[in-house]
Amino acid sequence: MKVFFFTVIFVFNLITAPAQVIVSSAEELKTALTKIEAGQTIMWKNGIYKDTKINFTTKNIGTEKSPIILKAQTAGKVFFTGNSQLVVDGKYLQAEGFYFEGQSTLEKGDVMAFANNSSDCRITNCAVKNYSPSDDLANNNWISVQGIRNEVDHCYFSGKTNQGPYLVVRYKTGDDFVPGSDKAPSTYHHIHHNYFGYRTLPTDNGGEDMRIGDSKTSFTHGFNIIEYNYFEEQRLEPEVISNKSWDNIYRFNTFINNDGSMVLRHGQKCFVYGNYFSGKTGRRMSGGVRVINPNQTVFNNYLEDLEGGIQDRKAPICIMSGLLESALNEYYPSDSALVAYNVIANSVGPAIVLGEGNATKGKAFVDPQNILLANNFVYNTMGKNQDAVKVMGDKTTYVFSNNVYAKSNNGYKGFEALKAKDIKKANGINYVALKESKGIIDLINARLQVHDFQLTSKEITQFNPSWRITKADVGVSWMK
Repeated sequence: MKVFFFTVIFVFNLITAPAQVIVSSAEELKTALTKIEAGQTIMWKNGIYKDTKINFTTKNIGTEKSPIILKAQTAGKVFFTGNSQLVVDGKYLQAEGFYFEGQSTLEKGDVMAFANNSSDCRITNCAVKNYSPSDDLANNNWISVQGIRNEVDHCYFSGKTNQGPYLVVRYKTGDDFVPGSDKAPSTYHHIHHNYFGYRTLPTDNGGEDMRIGDSKTSFTHGFNIIEYNYFEEQRLEPEVISNKSWDNIYRFNTFINNDGSMVLRHGQKCFVYGNYFSGKTGRRMSGGVRVINPNQTVFNNYLEDLEGGIQDRKAPICIMSGLLESALNEYYPSDSALVAYNVIANSVGPAIVLGEGNATKGKAFVDPQNILLANNFVYNTMGKNQDAVKVMGDKTTYVFSNNVYAKSNNGYKGFEALKAKDIKKANGINYVALKESKGIIDLINARLQVHDFQLTSKEITQFNPSWRITKADVGVSWMK
């Protein structure tokens, strides 16, 4: 009886199992998409394809457990060149394994994109390499993330030389949208385990690796999570990541030898924690975390060998002043910033700067208020200004509590000097047993309530070396 039962099931599965469809052109894909159903896969035949516009869109929708998949026959063996593009437009769609390389002739638009009305879609295991146009002033993005609850993971980006970030998040706005309002919908995107490699640009602005929002939508509550990404060798642009919306989380990312910083440029109530920064480049430009706008939280990051502190805004941690009557695209003051349990080692110039302002706009500064620096550890600042902290704004107000420093000129009140015997080293990381202040831990978790999770005291106070990921942990599987 058991044998008969399994035989029936086996035959039934053979009859009902969906056949994989193989396509090799945009027209063949369009036809295949009219017949596709949830849980089925379309394979794109291996080869080199020029000037191919892939519109991955279908009236049928996948499900969370059974997405509709469009994938390379062999990951990394489907090459697109010229002005090729991939657009994912639907619900529960997944694209994977595609490779864009060579000089691009794409005149406008993004190389890969989620459409405005897409939701719960995914682009994974794809690469864009050296796919820049001949005109370095041409402005485009290599992937734009729109829609709701979309995912970009295990992708590879390297070699961009023209204007425009590698990755942008754009918020949906209607004709009645008012810039500076919070009416654009939240997006809840998940961007993780991607590699962002060498890039440069012809100017010193517009070349971020990642931009989350823009000034017009900077009051949007994004709720995006950016984690476990690897950023290295970004040149000239002062911002590796430019946050321009509310309620985003940046955690467990690794930043190696970049010229820019992780910048909370616009927006409020963002979190930067568990990230690792290293910047021994010799170019004297590498930065850490720069904070602008109110109610930002920066904790338990490890920042070492950063050289950009000779420019105060490139200090490992810089809390900026705002501008009087700031426009949307300018600077709001960094009131109520919470900076706690960060480790800053071997920085050039001051480790922490408060009240740095941007004088190029010609407006009066509004210095930050109610800054809380607690339980941070500063070790071995170097260069002309070997201070643990530098306060610039005359009207800046702050509280320093239970911070420690060693091998620095001063730490201000609230920074206690340490002796060498108090400092230990494990897994290549300098650390001390920082005091677990319940009030600070509770305050961080109170701020995190909007994200519906809480952290343990250990997760808040002790940097975990496993958060310092390597290139082997990210990017496409077929380049390793």
